[in-house]
Amino acid sequence: MTETPKFRRQAPDARKKDLVEATIRCLEKKGSDGLSVRSISSEAGISVGLINHHYPSKDDLIADAYEKLATDILQNVVDIVAETDGSPREKMSAFFKAYFSSIVLDQKFLRIWIVFWHMSDKSEQVRLSHDKTNAGFRHQIELMLRDLVKSSETPEFNYRLAAIGLSGMLDGLWLEWCLNPDVFSPEEGLKLCEGWVDGLMAGAFKL
Repeated sequence: MTETPKFRRQAPDARKKDLVEATIRCLEKKGSDGLSVRSISSEAGISVGLINHHYPSKDDLIADAYEKLATDILQNVVDIVAETDGSPREKMSAFFKAYFSSIVLDQKFLRIWIVFWHMSDKSEQVRLSHDKTNAGFRHQIELMLRDLVKSSETPEFNYRLAAIGLSGMLDGLWLEWCLNPDVFSPEEGLKLCEGWVDGLMAGAFKL
């Protein structure tokens, strides 16, 4: 027998945070089947009417969930890099190590991202969250690449294109590993990215 959710009063920001986190949990558990407002309201322990009060549409809620998950994951990686002492090259290595750890490399995220990617093609709100968070990821990579050039004899290159290339490589490796972890190990993924950056620093890519 399904229990009736126990509602509690909360400030609007706290309520929206709960709704976003409940949405992420629903997508993690059920994939696209977790997209219903009823599923999310049950997970959050509030009424469907309260969701409609805080979000004018389900797409707005999904967009906020997309942005929160992507931002939180990136921030966890950035925090590890910030805590790393050493040269810009060593910080880049710390970035890769964090990326190929369970912070990012977790199959439970795949079900969530598949829903997000599908909706980004159909929803303006979700697409904007996708564009914003992807731009933030590329920007972080570009900042690290600029620091590499400043601290070494690395030849100048097109930072924007290099960031696009490296972020695309990271995304592709993440997706491939989530689909089949037997294809390569996290250590091998790390080695591929380290080699890519070493090649860039040696002038192997004319960007």
